[in-house]
Amino acid sequence: MKKLALPALIVILSACEPSNTLENAQNIPDNVQTAFNQRHPGISPTWEVQPSYGYEATFSENGIEYEVEFASDGTWLETEYEVTDDLQFPPVIFSRVQQKYPDYTITKREIELTPQGTFYELEVERGGTEIELYFNDRAIEVPNSNEDI
Repeated sequence: MKKLALPALIVILSACEPSNTLENAQNIPDNVQTAFNQRHPGISPTWEVQPSYGYEATFSENGIEYEVEFASDGTWLETEYEVTDDLQFPPVIFSRVQQKYPDYTITKREIELTPQGTFYELEVERGGTEIELYFNDRAIEVPNSNEDI
């Protein structure tokens, strides 16, 4: 009997862990839901509470997964999506990354649409070292303004 007590306790404690995922849009404030519906009519996303800024809606469309972030007051903060096609990035960005990080491999490419404009995020990696790089729509490297969110 004692052998079963610890696994049962682990299962019970795991079931009690809080989840940020909301079951449906009924738990989303009306202003946030309205803001999402204006940007993405007819889409039913999965919602998550993000304590540091508000809410995140996730959905897939045409094989692409989107994450849309809103402040608690319904203000749209950003939409981001991962891409696999280098043609979706300005070629000058890849040239700059190859010059600055010649021995690194690009492991992730994301496009971030924000009220401040379009940004291109790349993750490069070499020997376990990973670096996130951000470029604006003029292909100029910029600090990640969303790191604090």
